[in-house]
Amino acid sequence: MATMNPVLRLRRAFRSVAGPEPVSEQQAEEAAEEAADAITSYSYSQRESDLRHAQMLADFGRQMAETRNQILLAIFLAAGLIIAALGLIIALVD
Repeated sequence: MATMNPVLRLRRAFRSVAGPEPVSEQQAEEAAEEAADAITSYSYSQRESDLRHAQMLADFGRQMAETRNQILLAIFLAAGLIIAALGLIIALVD
């Protein structure tokens, strides 16, 4: 039982509790123990959680940098077009 995938063990434990037939208190206790054991074996360690968090922050930083670059490019492009249009208007008026 301990070598089974923790997620499959959780599913089986929850299905046994939520089944159509009523379960005895003994069966419910066994299912709860099995679910708790599966959750414990499926849990991430502090190191894994910290690494995942650091990866998420790095991804977020990259996305923010890309967004900032796109906004700056749009601003420079808009400013260039406005300056070109003003130059054209000034040239046509003179």
